[in-house]
Amino acid sequence: MKKTLTLAATAAVVALCGTSAMAARDNFDRASLGKKWVVLAGSDLHITNNQLQGGDNSLGYYKKSSDDSQVSATVYLNGTGLQLGAVATGDIASGNNAYAKIQEQSGTGMFEYGALYVGNDGGGSFFQLNSPVPSPATLTLSMCGSVATMTVKSSAGKQKYTYDYGTSFPTGGGAGTFGAIALDDYKSKPAGGCAAAVGAKATKITHSTAKDLLLAK
Repeated sequence: MKKTLTLAATAAVVALCGTSAMAARDNFDRASLGKKWVVLAGSDLHITNNQLQGGDNSLGYYKKSSDDSQVSATVYLNGTGLQLGAVATGDIASGNNAYAKIQEQSGTGMFEYGALYVGNDGGGSFFQLNSPVPSPATLTLSMCGSVATMTVKSSAGKQKYTYDYGTSFPTGGGAGTFGAIALDDYKSKPAGGCAAAVGAKATKITHSTAKDLLLAK
């Protein structure tokens, strides 16, 4: 009997640890965004058809992600116009954050470009993806010190990119939009970046000549 109780207690601890490893998630299955999200000034994030949508260069952060450094969301294209879906980690309220996006700008109906920027779609590196990515795609940003790992997973497979910001960021997590894009299944957790980078076959982003059409707007 004693052994049975011990095994049960151990199983409960394991289950609890497995649950706490995922610190935050939001599937947006409701009518309004609510108070757990903080939308930055000038942004228009909202829920439509149980997905996160917004205006141009909209960005917000999820309060439950305050201790997290790995953030992901599933990104859905709507049409072939210029649009992006993004996830961010850091102190998003002050702009001291890493920002990863996948972007449609060639009218193909696929994601052709990505970026690892700072703040709200600010400076950093914009690059052409190794191959176009169909929608929907799961976008993940993981931080390990100053190095970001961006993973894009879709029905066409998985692509990984790394970029050294030269500085680290605080914890925190959020998401952003431009155009008719929609995001779903937001998730975040702490200290995932280093684990994600171990053994990863990733494209190292240094310099790119790709042009971000959003910077011209």
